[in-house]
Amino acid sequence: MAGKVFYATTIAGALFIAIGIASSVYAGVPVDVPVDGVVRPGQIDVISPEMNVGSTASLTVQGSSYEVTVTDPEGRELVLERGNSTFNYELTAQRAGEYRILVNNTGTTDLSIAGRAETKSSPLGLTGALMLVVTGVIVIGLGLRFRKN
Repeated sequence: MAGKVFYATTIAGALFIAIGIASSVYAGVPVDVPVDGVVRPGQIDVISPEMNVGSTASLTVQGSSYEVTVTDPEGRELVLERGNSTFNYELTAQRAGEYRILVNNTGTTDLSIAGRAETKSSPLGLTGALMLVVTGVIVIGLGLRFRKN
């Protein structure tokens, strides 16, 4: 029985380590994510992609009345647009970090949002991946107690 537990925990620990390493590498790689949605009257939608320098995002807002604000990672306002038909915006990140796109529906009908953004994991996502590696090491260490002598 002890031999089976040893092999099971060793395999489980190795899997935790492999998944943690893969996740930590993936955490820094931007992926293209859709930002489609609907904003009800009087509601606000916040889109906050974590972008590298050169990453891009595109956004189309359609509806009765809206206010769109885009800020860079340092909080500087890049765009403030108020309108009542269609708004198109293309963003290329000049600084690395979290950009904020705030869409406020100031009208009486739903707003439609369509677009995409290149985003990566936050630093917290990297921490989670590294925790998997640590967990794998601990599981292997516990499994070593069950090996046959």
